Amino acid sequence: MKKILALCILGLALPSLVFAALVPYYDPYMAGDVFSSPALLIESAGKTNFAIEVEAKSAIDYLSYLANPSGQLAKYGDYLYETLIAGDLDFWRTNYSAVSEAFRFDSENFPSQPTDELSLEEMRLYLEDSFERCFDDSHIASAVLGVSSGTDLFAPSSAPDLYGDMALTLMMGGGEVYDNGFGWKVFSNIGFVGSESLLKSDRNLFSFDVRADIGYALHIINERFTIGASLELLAIGQNYIDNNALLSARFDANPIAAFTNDFKFALGFGVDFGSMYRHNENLAFTLDLTNVAAFRKYYDLSLTDFVDFDGFTEDENVYYNPMDLVLRALWNNGPWHVTVELSDVVDQLIWMYEVDDYSFDFFAIPKVAMSYDLSDDLSLGASLGNSELGLSVAYKGLTATLTTMLDKFGLGLKVGWRF
Repeated sequence: MKKILALCILGLALPSLVFAALVPYYDPYMAGDVFSSPALLIESAGKTNFAIEVEAKSAIDYLSYLANPSGQLAKYGDYLYETLIAGDLDFWRTNYSAVSEAFRFDSENFPSQPTDELSLEEMRLYLEDSFERCFDDSHIASAVLGVSSGTDLFAPSSAPDLYGDMALTLMMGGGEVYDNGFGWKVFSNIGFVGSESLLKSDRNLFSFDVRADIGYALHIINERFTIGASLELLAIGQNYIDNNALLSARFDANPIAAFTNDFKFALGFGVDFGSMYRHNENLAFTLDLTNVAAFRKYYDLSLTDFVDFDGFTEDENVYYNPMDLVLRALWNNGPWHVTVELSDVVDQLIWMYEVDDYSFDFFAIPKVAMSYDLSDDLSLGASLGNSELGLSVAYKGLTATLTTMLDKFGLGLKVGWRF
């Protein structure tokens, strides 16, 4: 079995050496169980007949927008007004076309493009009078939505954010880890994961997939040292939804309008390597290389193909999930269980290289989780990481976790059950 696993990993990793056009991608469904650190398979024997997990979270900004689109967007009217009033001739030369389109509800009164100081003053008088006396919340909201789509006026860090950071996901699956260190699982994800700031140029992800993981761990030198490896194979379908399309779909009460981009279907694989040093029965350290080789090949399906199918179109790029280095300390002493993790350094550096405006998040690096067993069946836990604080309770196979966002006003709930 070890030879078969090694040959599979080698055979799948070799083609990555000749890939030319590589584009990074973000996978929100990374393994969160024992397969996230393959060396732990050596001491994680057990069987999961079936597991299901549902997660729902969002910033309050987006929930408020869903409840009252015009009222929420109108709150950004002051920033829009101040930005337009401050615009000079160069500003209007660059942005007039997009701004005039955003104000198309008042096209009869909207001034022509400013070309001198006199026409610039005319534009400012129009904006001052309209925002103060003429426009209601629906007008201002429409203007904010149009300007955020056609310009980069909401791109600066000084611009207010309409926070999204939402997720609505469902995971189902099962698997088994054997006493000899070999393990497998098959599971599926479906869900929607949103961008952090919805007025900026970004995308949200709707996806569905089926995945199969296999892994193997073994002792080397002695029982204190363990190495392991895992392989993930997957088939996935997804659609990227632009921020403005997502907002417009709710603003115009037309959910279908959110889908403006091609659907993408892919086959892919990922390879992880891990090691563990067990200091004693209570304390262990793991060091993992995740996404050593993690690639996907996509084929596109245009929206018109759902009516008149003429075949898939190959995406010429090959997509990769940036590699990362993960260090963990695992401490278990009686009813206490603590995990301290340092990660998301290498992958963030890769994203900074690939994306010009990507900013490094130091708060994403440390992660801490702890739990206390009140009895054999009941335990309480807490976690901190990725700017979220979580409180959890687990009873037999049922787990519920309530999270709160620390960098914005937002809440989340995750409920899982396994047997």
